[in-house]
Amino acid sequence: MPKVQLLQEGIVHPLPKEKTQPILLFIMRVSVCVCLFFVMCFNLFASKHAAGQSIRETMISFEVHDANLKASLEKLQEQSGFSIFYSSTLLNKDRKITISNGTRSVAQILDLILNGTNLVYVDKGAKIILQEKKMIAAARDTAAPQPAVVSGIVKDETGEPIPGATIRVKNANKYTAADQYGHYSIAADDNSVLIFSIVGYATLEVPVKGRRSFPVTMVRSFSSLNEVQVLGYSATTKRNNTGAVSSIKADQIAVQTVSNPLTALQGHVAGMEITQDNGLPGGGVRVRIRGNASILSGYLPLYVVDGVPFTLFNGSIPASDALNSYGISGASGSLSPFSMIAPEDIERIDVLKDADATAIYGSKGANGVVLITTKKGSHGNTRISANVSHGIGQVSRFIPMLNTEQYLGMRKEAITNAGTTPGATDYDLTKWDQTAYTDWQKWAIGGKAKNTSAMASISGGNAQNTFLYSTSYRKEGTVFPGENNTITFSNRINASHSSKDNRFNISLSANYTYMKSDMPKTDLSSVYNLPPNYNPYNADGTFNWDLPVGKNPAALLLQKYTGQTYNMITDLNLRYNILKELAIKVNLGFTQTNLEQQNIQPNRSVNSTAISNNQLMDSKGKNDNWIAEPFLEYNKSFGDAHLQLIGGTTFQQTKATSTTLRGTGFSSEALLHAISAASSVIVYSYNYSLYKYAAGFGRFNFNYKEKYYMDGTFRRDGSSRFGVNNQFGSFGALGAAWIFSQEDFMKDIKPVSFGKLRASYGVTGNDQIANYLYTPLYSTLGSTYSYMGTSAMVANGIANPDLKWETTKKLDVALELGFLKDRIMLKADYYQNRTTNMLAYITTSMQIGVNSYSGNLPATIQNKGWEFELSTTNIATKDVSWTTTLNMTINQNKLLAFDNLENSSYATTYAIGKSLDAQYLYHFTGVDPTTGAPVLEDVNKDGSINSADRHMSNVGVPYYGGLTNSISYKGLTLDFTFQFNHRNYYLNNTLNTYFYPFGYDMTNQSTAVLNRWHNAGDASNYPGASKNYSSNYYYYATSDANWGNASYLKFKTLSLTYNLPGKWLSKARIANASIYARGQNLYTWAKQKYTLDPETTQPGTFPGLGTGQYIAVPQLRTLTVGLNLSL
Repeated sequence: MPKVQLLQEGIVHPLPKEKTQPILLFIMRVSVCVCLFFVMCFNLFASKHAAGQSIRETMISFEVHDANLKASLEKLQEQSGFSIFYSSTLLNKDRKITISNGTRSVAQILDLILNGTNLVYVDKGAKIILQEKKMIAAARDTAAPQPAVVSGIVKDETGEPIPGATIRVKNANKYTAADQYGHYSIAADDNSVLIFSIVGYATLEVPVKGRRSFPVTMVRSFSSLNEVQVLGYSATTKRNNTGAVSSIKADQIAVQTVSNPLTALQGHVAGMEITQDNGLPGGGVRVRIRGNASILSGYLPLYVVDGVPFTLFNGSIPASDALNSYGISGASGSLSPFSMIAPEDIERIDVLKDADATAIYGSKGANGVVLITTKKGSHGNTRISANVSHGIGQVSRFIPMLNTEQYLGMRKEAITNAGTTPGATDYDLTKWDQTAYTDWQKWAIGGKAKNTSAMASISGGNAQNTFLYSTSYRKEGTVFPGENNTITFSNRINASHSSKDNRFNISLSANYTYMKSDMPKTDLSSVYNLPPNYNPYNADGTFNWDLPVGKNPAALLLQKYTGQTYNMITDLNLRYNILKELAIKVNLGFTQTNLEQQNIQPNRSVNSTAISNNQLMDSKGKNDNWIAEPFLEYNKSFGDAHLQLIGGTTFQQTKATSTTLRGTGFSSEALLHAISAASSVIVYSYNYSLYKYAAGFGRFNFNYKEKYYMDGTFRRDGSSRFGVNNQFGSFGALGAAWIFSQEDFMKDIKPVSFGKLRASYGVTGNDQIANYLYTPLYSTLGSTYSYMGTSAMVANGIANPDLKWETTKKLDVALELGFLKDRIMLKADYYQNRTTNMLAYITTSMQIGVNSYSGNLPATIQNKGWEFELSTTNIATKDVSWTTTLNMTINQNKLLAFDNLENSSYATTYAIGKSLDAQYLYHFTGVDPTTGAPVLEDVNKDGSINSADRHMSNVGVPYYGGLTNSISYKGLTLDFTFQFNHRNYYLNNTLNTYFYPFGYDMTNQSTAVLNRWHNAGDASNYPGASKNYSSNYYYYATSDANWGNASYLKFKTLSLTYNLPGKWLSKARIANASIYARGQNLYTWAKQKYTLDPETTQPGTFPGLGTGQYIAVPQLRTLTVGLNLSL
């Protein structure tokens, strides 16, 4: 057995032992409900007619030629499976029937067979009874009026069916959707009015007037105002919404070649800035909504998947953007949990930004809310869909580096300028081949990443039940040498059931994903600046260790990372209408994420003089999150007014545990994957963290004449991250909107078809900090301290029972306009957010045993700016359509106030009136023409350069956005997007990161140094090469010389899709099929030449999107072809 030593334990906290019984009971109850629900679904769909699939929902292929009535009915009974009962005396034996081949519902076929006779049919579920019309009329005279089924087909002006159109009964909670052929059926009485609606068409109201079947023709509309937007615990439309919400739908995601749905939002959502840590599979994705509003607390928005908050922790720190384990990482760094959600499964993503939209989520939505809604089953015929694709990705942009001749010239010049000769360790000049050349960027990241994906789904339902099951497979390669792949399997099921009277509804969603990643431990792009004449092998085939440890790229390939992630997301939604106006709802959710990671380091992968043992780092982490939200919803109309009230509670708990072991002394490299094979094992880290959250909330929404709107939200939050003195906080918001285009004074202003003013104001809290910061913390530090042979507990933090909520006051004012019957839609938002009671670390004297504690700073941060969204319908004819959308965000971040800043530990980090992204830098004034050394400004004129000479850098006014076009001609559709970002406040760390002169050591440089100082009298912006070091070179590396414009414009996506003609597909019984070719990250125009990707920024330790550009595998230029079809 290996010897186990305790190296480090995680936080020891004073919480009492967890009471698991209530949680177990809750899980058991949920499990029973889920099991019963699955049994119900199994019984429901096991048999076609046991499922209650009606004659209007059952589609068959049918044809007869000159057949009599009896033969036609017998053939229909045989093919459909329905039993047809009739008296033979009612049949006209001489009547001949001809029906051409085609796919129709059983009801439609019956209509054709019985057309011209005095017979009608009565639908009895699995039975069909034929009777004379006069018998039916007599029965109607004596029977009480009952709702009947109304059916038909929904078409456009050209006669083409409109699948997916929503049909609902006016003033009743009954609705359905047209199937893929445009057919619909819905229960409605003779006096009902049916409302037909779908995005892109004008809403249509049709009275039933006793009819049982009729076609409907919808007229195309340019307006998107009736498009549904999902909000917290309810939904609304763009027309009626009072908050700042932006949305992206499934069709906009589908045309992009992305494996992470968050990256599909880049360039599409105003106010939302997104960057990727790298271009490797599963890499972290950073999201920031309306600027950086905090110093210590997280910048993360709240992610909600099908109503369940997606809450994860790295140890005790919130980490829904990048998941990792202590001591373990691969080339991709942290893992984005959203790479485990298949983009093909997503129906829409709604981004809530202002206080009115987010207040219902309380403190969890302080930084915005991202609502992800997955696809559900639809009423109608069973539908099978499949999508397969294959693509290749490559790095499209490399840093121009010195070739061998240029590099050796720089090195020799450095030695000459220093007045020395090559030393024994200057191997590039004395030992290595002087003519050899390797482009290390091309060697490390010049490969082709092959990507394959396949997805299949089956969905369907009837008036009361829907279901959808989907499964997907994705294999993503890398551009590194060798086989390095990430494989993802995902399975999802969505099912729902409604009672016949629609008073009771239940829906279940469950997603399970497995991801396995095999890649190098190190991002090999880091070898970009190795000497071009370096050979990683000696003449005898052994590794060349002339460079420092960790620099031999061939040896780095032996150090492997393996990660396995198991993720489950489930939610159960229940609704029961107590009264017509009053419903009780319960949302139950459970998520679990298991992360298993290993770093393998064979002893031959490092210099044997440095490390001689095989080593394995093995980590297992687990996140469990459950949430229960019971609430009431009241809806009541009073003439022209409508009122909605919502009130409920939230109970949430998240538990995170992780253990990392380090094993050494393996007898064989073949056993390196098994920690039990190590001769020595130590506990490298252990973490346990528990977070509890409870809240009560209420919201009202009132509208009058669908012209004047007002809503308000209040929430009382309780968080375990604060002490008893401030554990609860109260937050709320008010919003109002006025659709002034409906006023009489606007009737004569014909070009303006829609106009709305809206405004909101609210206060939100923020508790996105690590757990237990309010209480005394202790940890063990191995054998560093001991008492009588026992490891000591060392203070790791001091108590602050007064730690309280960080608060943000949010103001939003917006104008929405529509022109030319909404062919042009413009939305402009002005926002101003001010954050106070900043959560941060406050330094203390080390005499008390710790150097800081968590507290609230007397500081105020402001984010204000403008968001613009423009959409236009440029062309809309039968054969041609062209739409354009443009969004742009201008955000200014500023530290407004900070009491006693000059005497705090933040005095050298932040400045009042400046952005949090700004940095203190030395000012580079040029190169000394005599010596070639860098010259820095001596601000205080004291004759020396030191920290007092730094100045706060200028970040300018950043803005970002995107432009998207969609052009269709008959069956051909072209979609493309450009993404832009203007920012001039990033350090380019690729220009000089070593704080030494060019040529000082065996480090290659970019071709920028070709313009360096060479001889006395030269005027240059780049210092000369030298082996002589001075502190000015350190100051130069941290000066504004490397502070540059990181703006860029990206040709982000391109998609060309061809929908195969229906006449080609009908014979194969295929409903729809398309082939497509897509490209991602096709070209980048950038201000900075010397960077792999101007979008890639250093994650660092600061909130937000990083402090400087760094070396990592960039986003790949990807080309993909695929096939999509549905039956």
